[in-house]
Amino acid sequence: MSTLSEHTGNGNPIATRLQQEETNEQIDGVLQNFDLLPSRFDRCIFKYIYVYLLGLFVPAELLLLLFFLGISPQLQVQVGGVLLRGGLSVLSVVVFLLVIWPFNVWRWSTPKMLRDLFEQKRISLPDGDANASYLRFLEHYRDALASRKRYFLSGFPMTILGILSAYAIVTILSVEHPISFVTTLVVVSILLLTLEILGGLYCIGIVIWTVHISGWYIRKLVQAFALRIEPFHSDQCGGLKVLGNFCFGLVSPILFSSGLAIGFILLSLSESRINAFLLALRVGFPLLLILLYALPVIVLAFLLPLWEIHTKMVSEGETDGNSHSARIQTLREEIKALLAANQVEEAKAVQEKKALVETLYTPYPTWPFRVRSKLFSTVLGVGGSLLLGVMTASLQQYLLPAILIPLFHNP
Repeated sequence: MSTLSEHTGNGNPIATRLQQEETNEQIDGVLQNFDLLPSRFDRCIFKYIYVYLLGLFVPAELLLLLFFLGISPQLQVQVGGVLLRGGLSVLSVVVFLLVIWPFNVWRWSTPKMLRDLFEQKRISLPDGDANASYLRFLEHYRDALASRKRYFLSGFPMTILGILSAYAIVTILSVEHPISFVTTLVVVSILLLTLEILGGLYCIGIVIWTVHISGWYIRKLVQAFALRIEPFHSDQCGGLKVLGNFCFGLVSPILFSSGLAIGFILLSLSESRINAFLLALRVGFPLLLILLYALPVIVLAFLLPLWEIHTKMVSEGETDGNSHSARIQTLREEIKALLAANQVEEAKAVQEKKALVETLYTPYPTWPFRVRSKLFSTVLGVGGSLLLGVMTASLQQYLLPAILIPLFHNP
């Protein structure tokens, strides 16, 4: 079995070594410039998205609060139902931040993970040039991330939101004739909130695409290469903890944001009076994103790659365990033969050797992470995000109306 730096190939050794050095330089060049966001436009968006979201959210909400006093009672009901209790203003900002911030943290760790796999020789290739194969893997991974198909995942929810926002604006404009200045300001506020959420949905689509492609290529990596597992490694994961952390970092934004959205949906469903539009806005739209985006990504980009790694680690462990059992059996038979020949001293020496072999043996780990601690932290994080979703929905639906409606009530 040849590792990434040990494979020398056939033919001229000098030419082979020069070719390997050239391949290593190419791998180093790819990793130095590797980014999960291959587009300069996307990198700029994800760099300033926090400013964009807050820059639109704050003035939009201020417009609603400042000019709520001037709205007629009939229009107040429409605006209150669509915006104040709509649940997409505060919730959207929280969800986007819960997705984008951990995604950016995970995104910057990806080149390091890919480099560690290469430099620490965590993967090998039984037959063939492992370096060249790894270079092709990186190039294909990079090209898949840059596919234009990623824009479809952003465009679909943006289109749905645009239709819902247009319906809300038409509903508000149909209440008063002629259209007053205050009504215009309310419409502008809705447009600002719509632009805010559209920007967040664009980022969500890019995140989903990137996570899906990354999980898919991790699975291809595990299928194409052999994992070099070290049972005595200090990370207690056979040296593959970096790969396990990558998988959990990949899915964390999706898990936490889904937990928050589910908490919001559950509280929305508990409300006794809710019309069809608000039901679509507060329940149908988040649920659609979870079913069409989050759930498939969790399965395809997290569970399947992690199961591939687990299966390969179990297989390696079984192979090593069988080899260890065969060796112990051989030593045991040798001891029996020596005792039968009345060679006691030689049998004692073999017994000491057998004891040393048994002492040095340790079972292979079966997961690339510490199971209890990682599962506990994940469950705690998802549960916390679900609770945060309930609290956000409560704030949006109950606390704010209890404060604002008496404050802006026109006697």
